[in-house]
Amino acid sequence: MHKRVLMIACACVVATVFCSAVMAQVVGQPYRLSDKDVEKIIHRIEQQSDRFRSSLDAALDKSRFNGTNREDDINAFVKDFYEKTKTLHDHFDHHKSTAPDVQAVLERAVRIDGFTRRFPLSQRAQDDWSTLKTNLDELAAAYEVSWRWSDYSGAYPQERGERPYGTVTDPIVVSGLPYRVTDREVEQILRRVESQADKFRSALDAGLDKSRLDGTRREDDINAFVKDFYSQVKALRDHFDDHKSTNADVQSVLDRASRIDEFMRRTRLKKKNPEKEWAQLKVNLDELARVYNVSWRWGY
Repeated sequence: MHKRVLMIACACVVATVFCSAVMAQVVGQPYRLSDKDVEKIIHRIEQQSDRFRSSLDAALDKSRFNGTNREDDINAFVKDFYEKTKTLHDHFDHHKSTAPDVQAVLERAVRIDGFTRRFPLSQRAQDDWSTLKTNLDELAAAYEVSWRWSDYSGAYPQERGERPYGTVTDPIVVSGLPYRVTDREVEQILRRVESQADKFRSALDAGLDKSRLDGTRREDDINAFVKDFYSQVKALRDHFDDHKSTNADVQSVLDRASRIDEFMRRTRLKKKNPEKEWAQLKVNLDELARVYNVSWRWGY
């Protein structure tokens, strides 16, 4: 009996460790959201906004704020929030949505959040707003916008001697990308990487065949580096096609590329074509790192 209990306990420990490992992998390696994923988030925000406005209107009608300036304030905040959300959706539909578009939505949302925390109304309105905040957090993450609701006290700016509505005292840090790169644009970058990698390998093979490295261990080394690089590029492509590509996938590609880069910097081949093709491939890889928000510098 004691042995059976011990076996069950061990199984539970193993299961816990396994689940923890899986959760760590999911949390530590966020997927690059596809266009469809982002569109779903925007739709959820629009639908939840409608629910919140409906419950808010009902709560205001039965509150002490009915017909007061406070009611005018929150209605103005909600209207402005709706307009910025519509602008974001329009820009997204035209493949021009930017992190500042999302920032504008969040700046309007923070005023609503301040009102709901300072003047709580019905439980339904509070619950609807809480759900909408969760949707907005998803939106911020999708556009790489650093955002925390706790950074804001929620009091009206005029009451705290701050700047008027429409500005936020604490800056929101946005990604350096001018706009959200679409799936099509990422695919084009991947194709450029794959195409340029083929050109580089062809030029490298030609350069090595007539060099002092032909048939040596160093030739074996660089060929192994290139093969490993190719396998990681293929894994990235497969994950991208399945809408599961992560910045960790890109990091793996870049780590393999750094070994090739070190070889190219230390080795001078008679033919210059390999150096030329590698330089262009590095440009393509820099593009790839940028769109996946991977901090990367070549070693020099």
